[in-house]
Amino acid sequence: MLGIISTATPGLAQTQSQQDRLNRVAQFVVTAPMCEKLGMTLDPELPQKAAAGVEAETADWRIDAQRLERLQVDAVKRQGAILSSDLATTSSNAKTDAQLRGVKSVLLGYGQTCMAATRDPIFSALVVAPAGYDLDKAATEMADSMLENGGLASWQTPDIQARGDLMMLAGTCRSKIGPSRSDALVKEFGQSNDPRVRDYYSRSFDEGLADPSIIETLAGCNRAIAGFRAKAR
Repeated sequence: MLGIISTATPGLAQTQSQQDRLNRVAQFVVTAPMCEKLGMTLDPELPQKAAAGVEAETADWRIDAQRLERLQVDAVKRQGAILSSDLATTSSNAKTDAQLRGVKSVLLGYGQTCMAATRDPIFSALVVAPAGYDLDKAATEMADSMLENGGLASWQTPDIQARGDLMMLAGTCRSKIGPSRSDALVKEFGQSNDPRVRDYYSRSFDEGLADPSIIETLAGCNRAIAGFRAKAR
């Protein structure tokens, strides 16, 4: 897109509708990788084909070629900065259930942009949603993947979080409480039919096992285990 050579006649400034169109095209361009993460399919030649489409669409705009190029570059930079800022700010600030929903809301917003791209004259063949596509489900799954490590995924109930903490304790306290007691905790609290939950428990145990200094005494381990046992019941 950034390498378009316009055949437009120099001398005229862009109209507001033309500026809006450039902004929208830039939004589709910078959001495309997010569309793929949300389960859509991108044409492998999207940048080149989008550039060709924009060149054809702007051919009769009668805007100086260099000015048109600069407008496109500025629009892409602006939209890229907005996307990066929104995601970074929202995900880093997500500490409560309400903020968790905020992450999903941001992803839904970008997903709606992706859906608009699938109906756009230039991008409809470049960004394709699969049959039966469920944007809400896709946004939930992506939000979960971003927030899972912090225990804030939609499926991480308080009980699951407490069991995950117990698995971490089973790992970090293994050298203090002994392998038999550690294994017993895993057997009692580290089982699930849900692959996501099993993986969460396994990773929690491994993280604890890798750092036995989290709790350094047997008494400290006993207190922590007792506390999280109560939460996991």
